Amino acid sequence: MNTAHYFEDLFENVKREYSIAEKAKAQGKDPVNKVEIPLAMSLAEKCVGLISTIYPQMGDENGKHITQRLLDLEKEFGQLDPAVPLKMAEEIAKEKFCKFESLIQAIDAGIRVGFAYMTLGVVSSPIEGFTSVRLAKTKEGKEYFALNYSGPVRSAGGTGAAFSLVIADYLREMFGFAKYDPTEQEVKRYVTEVTDYHERINNLQYFPTEEEMIFLAKNIPVEITGDPSEDKEVSNYKDLPRIETNFIRGGMCLVFAEGLAQKAAKIARMVKSAKSKGLILSDWGYLDGYIDLHKKREKGTKDVVATYIKDLVAGRPVFGHPSRSGSFRFRYGRSRVAGFSATSIHPATMLISNNFLSNGNQLKIERPTKGCVLTSCDKVDGPIVKLKNGSLKKIRTEEEARKYTKEVAEIVYIGDLLFPLGDLMNRNAELVKPGYVEEWWKLDLDKKLTISGDNIFVDEYNLSLAQAKELSEKYSVPLHPSFIFYWTQIKKEDFFWLLDWLQNAQWTGSLVLPYSAIVRDKFQEAKRALELLGVEHDVVFDNVVVKDGEPFLFNLGLSPESNFKEDIKKIIDEKKDKENVLEIINSLCKFIVKDKAGEFIGARMGRPEKAKLRKLTGSPNVLFPVGEQGGRFRSLNEAVEHGSVKAEFPIYFCESCKKETILKYCESCGTETKKRFYCVQCDQIKEHQECQLHGECKTYSNRNVGVTEIFSSSVKELKLTSDEIPVLIKGIKGTSSLDHDFEIMSKGILRAKHNLCVNKDGTIRYDATEIPITHFKPEEINAPIEKLIKLGYDKDIYGNDLTKSDQILLLMPHDVVLPCCPETPDERADDVFFNISKFIDDELEKIYGLPRYYNLKSREDLIGHYVVCMAPHNCAGVAGRIIGFSKLQGLMASPFMHAAMRRDCDGDEAAVMMQLDVLINFSRKFLPSHRGGTQDAPLVLNAHIRAGEVDDQILDFETCTVYPIEMYEAAEQKKHSSEVKIVTVKTLLKEGKDPFTNIGFTHDTTNFNTGVFNTSYKILPTMKEKVGCQMDLVNKLRAVDASDVARLIIERHFIRDIRGNLRKFSHQEFRCVNCNEKFRRPPLTGVCHKCGGKILFTISEGSIKKYLEHAIELATNYDIPEYTRQAINLVKIYIESIFGKESDKQVNLKEYF
Repeated sequence: MNTAHYFEDLFENVKREYSIAEKAKAQGKDPVNKVEIPLAMSLAEKCVGLISTIYPQMGDENGKHITQRLLDLEKEFGQLDPAVPLKMAEEIAKEKFCKFESLIQAIDAGIRVGFAYMTLGVVSSPIEGFTSVRLAKTKEGKEYFALNYSGPVRSAGGTGAAFSLVIADYLREMFGFAKYDPTEQEVKRYVTEVTDYHERINNLQYFPTEEEMIFLAKNIPVEITGDPSEDKEVSNYKDLPRIETNFIRGGMCLVFAEGLAQKAAKIARMVKSAKSKGLILSDWGYLDGYIDLHKKREKGTKDVVATYIKDLVAGRPVFGHPSRSGSFRFRYGRSRVAGFSATSIHPATMLISNNFLSNGNQLKIERPTKGCVLTSCDKVDGPIVKLKNGSLKKIRTEEEARKYTKEVAEIVYIGDLLFPLGDLMNRNAELVKPGYVEEWWKLDLDKKLTISGDNIFVDEYNLSLAQAKELSEKYSVPLHPSFIFYWTQIKKEDFFWLLDWLQNAQWTGSLVLPYSAIVRDKFQEAKRALELLGVEHDVVFDNVVVKDGEPFLFNLGLSPESNFKEDIKKIIDEKKDKENVLEIINSLCKFIVKDKAGEFIGARMGRPEKAKLRKLTGSPNVLFPVGEQGGRFRSLNEAVEHGSVKAEFPIYFCESCKKETILKYCESCGTETKKRFYCVQCDQIKEHQECQLHGECKTYSNRNVGVTEIFSSSVKELKLTSDEIPVLIKGIKGTSSLDHDFEIMSKGILRAKHNLCVNKDGTIRYDATEIPITHFKPEEINAPIEKLIKLGYDKDIYGNDLTKSDQILLLMPHDVVLPCCPETPDERADDVFFNISKFIDDELEKIYGLPRYYNLKSREDLIGHYVVCMAPHNCAGVAGRIIGFSKLQGLMASPFMHAAMRRDCDGDEAAVMMQLDVLINFSRKFLPSHRGGTQDAPLVLNAHIRAGEVDDQILDFETCTVYPIEMYEAAEQKKHSSEVKIVTVKTLLKEGKDPFTNIGFTHDTTNFNTGVFNTSYKILPTMKEKVGCQMDLVNKLRAVDASDVARLIIERHFIRDIRGNLRKFSHQEFRCVNCNEKFRRPPLTGVCHKCGGKILFTISEGSIKKYLEHAIELATNYDIPEYTRQAINLVKIYIESIFGKESDKQVNLKEYF
């Protein structure tokens, strides 16, 4: 597919939908009469569009000049170069493009634009997280910069937040302001406040030492401050003259610890880069001293408990303790649905894990990264399991896994974890030693073939022992991985036990070893060694039978014709002094035998996969306030029956009817109304926003409004009969936006009719786990070939015309595959988006009087239509095109799409919205007016992904089809990932190649719609069942210590939950069962003073005791520390002291059997 034509077609289709939305909005039925989401085709446009929401003078023509200047600076310095935001901030602060009210406001605008550029123009941190810059006085009376931050700065990430300090300091120095001079008390306040935040509010990702904090606080050239964000005061150093509040400032703590302290090394490199280009940054040399200090801290320290395992959650199993044999075997490679922090495992591994592992499931891992999303790939090794009859079976297919799963007694090896090299390079990690696998063997063979000049085809995944021997003989390559075993996983003594057993073996076409009741105890260690080696065998009557025993014998230098008694006795005599088992094998086998195991990676389950319609509290269909009159269900129908609603509404006046209304168009006569204003002090409605006596008036007032006539006119507008009106249309209790604007009722009626819920901004959202995909087959995404050809997918990756459903196609950057899981308990995306199309068509026809747009007849008709994708805390949507549907519960999209949303695929989720729904129904007027209200709102729309303007993690995304042999050799020697050179997106950009069409993969898979789609964690209804299934699995996993898991569940989850709920119980609120009125203390009458309803606890006895029984059961069944056992007993005694002991229950006799 031609990339230029693809983007042109995308742009034309997006513009077409903009045109339709503009016609609808122009009719005045929404708070604003135009589409409120500017189209941004570049990073520069996104930045300007975002900051123009605060400084409107930076929009329109001025905005075009700023955009062009940003593009010119990128040409001068390079894309995303630190010099670009610094120079841009300088020119804006010097008012080269537009005027500001003051110098400090111009500096504020400059900082925000630079900050927006550093965060790719997709998060709200530059407008919400950075709140202002103000001038404060030094001890000598000079003015310095105090930068105010708030909680939403978290979405900027550590680097972006820290670099905003550099931008501000650059302008400080440019305009001649003084450097911040912290007092000793202020330095200690930083240390105290960051510590209080970490210990009392939220765990920081990075918590600096006291020495590090003191060093930074003494040297920062600008003050980091902010508004109080918590209701707790700092524990010490209060009432300081230059610090406005005694309350904890969350924004300051985040910028100081997770920004400056955590990212100091990266910021130092960026500062040096900017200085090398002639920019003046005199006061950042102290970072070198901090980095040295930080290195001293890291030297010799090591986590006693692996981070991934210590935060265990009940019901989410551990699949391997740190580096323990039998955990996931590390394997390098990238499947078609992996990379960008996603990894692949065999579908059989998913099934054998009691269905806990599933597609889209997050895995928390020991190393080399923190987390990843799982997908399936059948090219890697699956699990090796011991069955209840004692046999050992290597599970090769999904069908085998289903057949044997109930017979599994032990999971000896859980299988491979296919891990992309690019993710190690991005994390600057040391290479992990892999086991010897087929692709490594093929590289060894290719190296020899290059020397010999021979040209032969070898399928490394399908080779017989005879062929493997022949190739090893001819080309001196190691023995093929299919015919070697886990020799490094057994001890020397176990090896000799095994040899002793083999002396008694017979060859009858299979290798037969004696295992009768008489000799079973004698050969128990030998049998275990055979299991740990991964040698498949069956226990048949009084024998252990290795059906394919020839490779095993060949490893030992034996053959079916050998005299086992004599030959093995000779081996024992000759090799008894050698220590290393693999070394012994290499001295016996004719060819080199490599280590099949490599390194194992410990892991546990993280977040389950997700794909469901987003619902606000109460699942509203419309952003229309129903107040108390809506009842418990916030029902618009109930409010209409009541006749009126008391809430905050905007004020309009109809000149024709001479009456006040809440609508821009009168519900009685349909004419346009006039805006009115309310003066609180006069308690009067005014025609103008300024009251002559009291100044500015409010645009709304809290009053009773009749809603019956408005509802009737809405029903009439929609041409609905009484039977067609939905039984329950849910509104919201009240609005929280600045002017208290609301949606018209008609939209809520239509949403309820189509079973849809509205989000806070007027859109309908579908949330799903982010899953990467670079290549697909038409049959995998349920897309007809004819439709794909129309969308531009006319050739496969090999250049052949698309004619079959199993051909592999390269995914384009804006195209997405929606989740359509047949097993999900939640709403499927195809159903939701089909209903959204019907809602929008009804809306266009019945509300706006425009032609229907979608006219869909089936789910297949959704293919080719446009959506908007957006990650949480972002404020920029990315245009997408639906090309099909998968069985996975996740949004499958190109890594470039995920990077454009400034997310990777380590367990994050994103929202998908129908594009026309966003353009018509979104309004900034609906957004909450509190701090952080613009987070998670599509303030701009990106319709052109540029590889150099997205999250820089994409630059390390590998595009090769084969890793170089040097990588495996380097990994074997435990070298650093930076020493390996492979082709990445960064390489393609440097060479001027198209990064979108030059992507390959190393491991194919038959079909990525295999394995488990719905994790057991979501299916099992109770915590008892979840924990029961979890413990059943960990008891079977050789790599897991079940008693330690039981301890972690109790200590990290159950006891904390019980104690937390006990604490809340002591200062809880009370609630009326009828009207939901909340009481700090129950009324003396014992009933609600508003409606006479019954008063209930908000925290019940059941919620406190819910985990107690489970904790006691785990403590009884597993060997946990005495301290933990006593802690459970103390909690039990405390609960009984409050609620009393439980009386004896009469139980059914059969429960004892």
